[in-house]
Amino acid sequence: MNTDPVDDISGRRRRITFLAVLTLLLASVAAAAVALFGAATWGASMMAYAGAVESGADRDLMRVVLYFLLAGPFVAGAGLLIGWIVFWTRRPGAGVAWVFLPSLLWVGLLTGYMWAISTFCAGEFTCGV
Repeated sequence: MNTDPVDDISGRRRRITFLAVLTLLLASVAAAAVALFGAATWGASMMAYAGAVESGADRDLMRVVLYFLLAGPFVAGAGLLIGWIVFWTRRPGAGVAWVFLPSLLWVGLLTGYMWAISTFCAGEFTCGV
């Protein structure tokens, strides 16, 4: 009986190299850093949300913005979980991508949002809405 790890789709032997494991660990550390950064910004996000709602901003729009700001740790955690599962069960390269890309996407969107409000809204959290 053959007990070699075999990829279910192609029937080829699946190899997990030391470099793949090292890459997954580095991507996991980066995702954990994003999660910690996202969790550290929760207090500031809540205060900005409360201040914007007090100044008359649209409550529903501000709730969406707040949920986006608070989503960082959850996005990173989901990416870590899915990435590790994909790494060990399917394809190591895809697992690394699943660990790294969701966190990178959230940070990119957050950076774009912060750039937009600082450029077009003079730093005002709600852009006058």
